[in-house]
Amino acid sequence: MQIVSALTSDTKQRFIISLEDGGIVRFYLYYYPSQYSWYFDFQYGDYICNGNKVVLSPNTIRHLRNRLPFGIGFLSGQQAEPFSLDDFATGRVIMTILNSEDVKEMETLYEEV
Repeated sequence: MQIVSALTSDTKQRFIISLEDGGIVRFYLYYYPSQYSWYFDFQYGDYICNGNKVVLSPNTIRHLRNRLPFGIGFLSGQQAEPFSLDDFATGRVIMTILNSEDVKEMETLYEEV
């Protein structure tokens, strides 16, 4: 699992994550003040996924687990969903990138519940 640590309180952020398997994921993280919400788009190879709302989840793209070799998590020590412009800058919310093994381990945990 990688922690994405370079996030700020900028309303529009673009960055690239290098995966352990050598692939890259292009991200666009953006904040809508009128919605008090963060959203993200990403591209992995030819696959493009737009308009995803940032919600607290160990793997917010779990529904794509059979299609992509990674997962995206948003975690917080608090129970409140990301709503503030400074949620990432203050560390209240962290973004993680799961590798394929992390995703498989997460699925095992889901099956045990």
